[in-house]
Amino acid sequence: MKQRRWLLPIIVFVLSALLLDACSFSVEILSTPTSSPPTATPIPPTFTPVPPTAIVPSVTPTLISIRADTMSMLEIFSSIGEGESVRSLAFTPDDTVLAAAGGNTEDFAIHVWDVANGEPIGTLGGHTGIVWDLAFSPDGEMLASVSSDGTAQIRDWRNGDILKTLNFPGEVASVSFSPDGRRLAVGGVDEAQMQTAAVWIFSVDSWEPLIKIPERLNIGAMAYSPNGRLLVGGGTSRDVQVWRTSDGTSIFTLSHAHPITDVAISPDSSTAATATCAYAVDDECTEGGVWVWNLSTGRLIVRLGDFPDVVEGVAFSPDGSSLIAASRGGRLRVYTTSDYQPVFKATPSGGNGIMTLSPDGGLLATGNDNGQVHLWKVVYRP
Repeated sequence: MKQRRWLLPIIVFVLSALLLDACSFSVEILSTPTSSPPTATPIPPTFTPVPPTAIVPSVTPTLISIRADTMSMLEIFSSIGEGESVRSLAFTPDDTVLAAAGGNTEDFAIHVWDVANGEPIGTLGGHTGIVWDLAFSPDGEMLASVSSDGTAQIRDWRNGDILKTLNFPGEVASVSFSPDGRRLAVGGVDEAQMQTAAVWIFSVDSWEPLIKIPERLNIGAMAYSPNGRLLVGGGTSRDVQVWRTSDGTSIFTLSHAHPITDVAISPDSSTAATATCAYAVDDECTEGGVWVWNLSTGRLIVRLGDFPDVVEGVAFSPDGSSLIAASRGGRLRVYTTSDYQPVFKATPSGGNGIMTLSPDGGLLATGNDNGQVHLWKVVYRP
């Protein structure tokens, strides 16, 4: 999950809307592509092993218990660099490795830790811009990253080798593997077409583009449904699109008042949660929210608030019983999905809302703007 610049200049929004109102979009099926996007200058991969000195154990672990759920801070990882914001976090499918991407102006590397012993595994270089999103393949062998430098890199994270670099016309900000690992979806800006955006779906076997879905503005958050049938994404256009993965057809448009920063889908693929700003004054978000949607009907189920700023991260527990959300100011909330009542509240020091839940649901990683990743133990109780 990753940090978004949730408000871009309003002039860009208005101008884009005026230009695009008269345009119609169509999905391109690219089964036999004849051309590729402009190619950027290749960047040699770098892999820097890191000695195990970057863990700073929490001196006074935070322990908060409210009703059903308990979280306790285990460790603080601090390898990204002081003053560098954590932008994205991802666990391997077996919960053993955590990857974090940062970057403001200097550090565009990906940092990898062994979760069991807290030791850093290494630093993955290659990008020349902010790394906005990360995703491990379902088999845990590959790590995909997308960046403001206009590339998606797929690598063997164990040795740092870049297996494939996909080049795009503009910044790319979201990435997601299909549950079967056979496809990779990338969302970003398509500057070749009047500053519009697109979602590209690639074959993982050949890395050829299969489908291109045009969109109005940047797709900053995206997720495959666990059953693989749907792809849900949104961003600065203030709409969330629900696409059919077989052909890229839009099934629903879920409208929001402000840009979308994160998307999560329940384990049974029936529900989507979208993180956003619920209310803003003078372009500053004064109330964040999580909107929960029925993916069968496209109807809104509930709006969750109680955040003083934009919500940056959202995730469902593996059994679907809980929904976790984090805001830019660092507030954590856990809701039960039976009635969407809050059962846990906390405010970790310095958090920025970037978070990811381990696949088994036992660990929560949260980031901050000082290059630190906080690791929390999550206990679910009946």
